[in-house]
Amino acid sequence: MSRESENTQYTIAAVSKLTGISCHALRIWERRYGFPVPCRSASGHRRYGRDQVRILRRISELLQQGHSIGDLIAEVLAGRLHGEKEPLPGELPGGEVSVAGLIDRLIAGDVSGGEASFEQLARDLDTTELVARVLDPALVDVGDRWFRRECDIHQERYVSGFLRRKLASLIEAAHRANERPTHTIVIGTVQGDRHEGGVLMLHLLLERAGWRVVNLGVDLPVPEYRKAVEAWRPDALGLSFVLSRNIKKRFRELAQIRGLPIFVGGRSIVNYQGLA
Repeated sequence: MSRESENTQYTIAAVSKLTGISCHALRIWERRYGFPVPCRSASGHRRYGRDQVRILRRISELLQQGHSIGDLIAEVLAGRLHGEKEPLPGELPGGEVSVAGLIDRLIAGDVSGGEASFEQLARDLDTTELVARVLDPALVDVGDRWFRRECDIHQERYVSGFLRRKLASLIEAAHRANERPTHTIVIGTVQGDRHEGGVLMLHLLLERAGWRVVNLGVDLPVPEYRKAVEAWRPDALGLSFVLSRNIKKRFRELAQIRGLPIFVGGRSIVNYQGLA
């Protein structure tokens, strides 16, 4: 199995998000079965090529159909199981991985290069594709780089700010075009959670779908959302839990909000789905 050093772009966290396979499982499969076969960055962190990510996405699909992981990886190593060739999130249709290059330029302080990279990525994509293929992967990438100490705080702040500004511009355009909204939703993050990217992407997509969005921002206690619901009577409430603590307490507080559907999302609640 080639290590694809020239194409290696994806961190283990990005691969997990793209495939639905946990980081723990990826490490276990690597040790136990010999696949996937990541390269290592200069700092020693795993990096995966796009061909391996495509295969892992196919493995994830087949696992859901009841196949065993041992048999599937044996098929991969024998050259009989391949991934689909459609572009991954973060790729141009021609296969060039560009989100990582965008982040590299922004981290280096190359403002004009970053703008040019973004425009190239956005040129042939509609808004939904832009979110899925560029903005979401970019936010994950820079957050992962910061977590693994591959960039400094000031660099992460600049990249995140760049991406938020792009989202804000798209949201404003979607809001103006949404002249006759059919529903209203209040959205935001819960107390202690200051990660705004997911909320902004949700805001954008909902406005484009005909909803009027009332975005209360980040780090807001659940009782304040209850007050907003009681005062404004929206059709729904949507809350993001990206890096949140006291999840069970937050859900007990949410139980006090009645009379409308409440939608929750974010990586912090993956292990708390039974509370919903």
